[in-house]
Amino acid sequence: MSSDESSRLAYGRQAKHPGEFGATETDLSMFDPSLVLGYYRRLEAILDACPLDIYAASSLKHPWPYRLQNAAECYPASFWRSQHRILDSAIVHPELTNADILEHAVEREATAVVAKDYLPFESYDDRRLTDEQQRSLETLRSKFDDHREATTASIREFIELHDSEGHPPAYFPLQPPYDEHVRTVWDDVEASHLDHRYMLGGLKDATPERRIDELLAFRAEVGSEPISHGLGWGLSDELVIALRDEPDLLDSVDNSGPAQAIQNNKVLDKHWRTNPCAQVNGKYQNSIGGAFEFAMLLSGAQRLTEFNDDFDSATQQSALGEFGGVLADD
Repeated sequence: MSSDESSRLAYGRQAKHPGEFGATETDLSMFDPSLVLGYYRRLEAILDACPLDIYAASSLKHPWPYRLQNAAECYPASFWRSQHRILDSAIVHPELTNADILEHAVEREATAVVAKDYLPFESYDDRRLTDEQQRSLETLRSKFDDHREATTASIREFIELHDSEGHPPAYFPLQPPYDEHVRTVWDDVEASHLDHRYMLGGLKDATPERRIDELLAFRAEVGSEPISHGLGWGLSDELVIALRDEPDLLDSVDNSGPAQAIQNNKVLDKHWRTNPCAQVNGKYQNSIGGAFEFAMLLSGAQRLTEFNDDFDSATQQSALGEFGGVLADD
């Protein structure tokens, strides 16, 4: 291998395996390794104090430790830059099967995988579907009354297909109302070799209050032990206040907001609101945009820690049972 080829691999531009994305101290000629590591140790202190794992739902290039991409659009050059990698089921692709998703999870070396789920069937009518997708949708409609019934059947199939030795740990997708859906699949998961880990989806455009109420109802049903992930939930002030008060309500979220903002020449402020910010174009723009996304994700994590004092004067409200004290729409 030539020195030029070796250099490209060190930067990760042409890497084919996660191990090729790293660099050694001798690869750094402009940054002092001890100073770089010292800086990143401070960032780790913020992440260590954050009760929530915040997954970047993007293909921008940066070393944020948590990444979520879907089985239809998974990009190794960014996916492998993160230590924790969830492969989502690509809900807008009805043609993908559980077998497809598990195969992609192994190929992409995901550290977690999500069982196949579906949008409300009428939502697919607003999309430009391929012939294959249209045939898959028609099959679903002929078998199931609605998307939640289809997702429930998919979860049961996924349990049968999942191999604990060959496949990564799994998440089970739930559709609102979560307390009702989890009751439907609980016994199936309980009887399986898999843990109770749930993806709380279907609320992409919901208000923060709706998300919090659904989360409270879910926890009232299952208790504090099962792992839960807010799928595309964002980090609004209302949700941050709720999780600062009751950090055990949710274990992780994924967020495409920072990447979408960058793609539209904007950034997210500390209230998770977009503001204009023109981005550079040209070579390595993905890496520069990644630095912006990394900073926004770090800002989101810091808001949930004791290091942040923006919420010290927030008025807390009483909510449900043992999960009282969160800001909810009671």
